[in-house]
Amino acid sequence: MARRRLLHRVGPALAGWFGAPLLRLLAATWRVRFEPPDLLDRARAGTPRVYAFWHGRLIPPSVLCRRLGMVAMVSRHADGEVIARVAERLGHGTVRGSTTRGGAAALHEAVQVLRGGRNAVFTPDGPRGPYEVAQAGAIFAASRGGVPLVPVGVGVRGAWVFGSWDRFLVPRPFTRVAVVLGEPLHPPDGLEGAALEEFRLRFEAALRAVNARAEGIARGEAP
Repeated sequence: MARRRLLHRVGPALAGWFGAPLLRLLAATWRVRFEPPDLLDRARAGTPRVYAFWHGRLIPPSVLCRRLGMVAMVSRHADGEVIARVAERLGHGTVRGSTTRGGAAALHEAVQVLRGGRNAVFTPDGPRGPYEVAQAGAIFAASRGGVPLVPVGVGVRGAWVFGSWDRFLVPRPFTRVAVVLGEPLHPPDGLEGAALEEFRLRFEAALRAVNARAEGIARGEAP
């Protein structure tokens, strides 16, 4: 029991210290394409936005879009602690909470982040799935913050894929990686009931479509 407690304390710290530099080294070998090409400049400028991509694909945008003042919503579960440490070492801010633990407080904090002029990042099928089924947290944050919700596609040609619920992937060295911005969505404030479900399905479909576009680019099947 004492050993397990020690691992819970030390493991995330070690992941933060060693995981972030290793990911930066790995990313330096990737052949990356952004769509649009000025994606990073768009993320730095203009009004704040909520960016959303699938949980299993969080490594490429987390590494490639570091130092942009992003604030990520990260769960309070054990795997979330590791993700938070790595994200912070990569230069991102974090808000701790999810649909299953601390969600209301975390959403309130995310809205304050947006109103303060910073971008927020969500993985809408996390932290426990179902796989690539969008939850409503990103929609609520965007609607209450009065900002656009931007679906982000992440495509990878070659990757190590874990056997986890989210099919978590780590791009291999020297592979092709594509990050694609979808068209912004504008959820109105006060969505609930059937209107919320309709918008959630629209958001989920947009995420699937932009992810398919990114996959096609990464595999060389799309112009």
